[in-house]
Amino acid sequence: MPKSTFVHPLFGTIQFETEHEAWKRGDHITFLSGFDSSDVVKLFIPQLERIPGSNRGKLSFHKKGHAQLLRAFHDIQEQDLMRHIKTCAGTVNRRLRKPTSGALSKLPSNHAFGIAIDLNEGDPGFGDSVAPVAPVFEKYGFMWGKSFNDPMHFEIQRFLTPKELGG
Repeated sequence: MPKSTFVHPLFGTIQFETEHEAWKRGDHITFLSGFDSSDVVKLFIPQLERIPGSNRGKLSFHKKGHAQLLRAFHDIQEQDLMRHIKTCAGTVNRRLRKPTSGALSKLPSNHAFGIAIDLNEGDPGFGDSVAPVAPVFEKYGFMWGKSFNDPMHFEIQRFLTPKELGG
């Protein structure tokens, strides 16, 4: 199995290996060091309870990002933007990145760390329908995947402090 080491901007030096003997696009990975998978735990997002694919609002996410994700969905609901969210394609998937170009990436997806969420995957615009909620996610430290041709994707770019979250 190929092994690799890289420096993640939020978690530092990470070592992992792939499932198959040769590098394969989107291959399953296992963390060997530098990342504690037990930090990715379930939380309940009430606004997603009736959204298909969300496991009735119970999604796993990195514990350092729980407050950010909950605040984003709270604000989305408060701003009457939930109507733009039709499906949830999930959060955690321990795999290599799958660039929309179809190229091979030898880096873990941020879904592997439990810091990403995909919304409205089945839309003809590949998630463009979530554009109205993007500013809310960005307010809470997320980057919108539109910048790398993956508009259904939101990932934590930095963890916010309780003060930054207004608490």
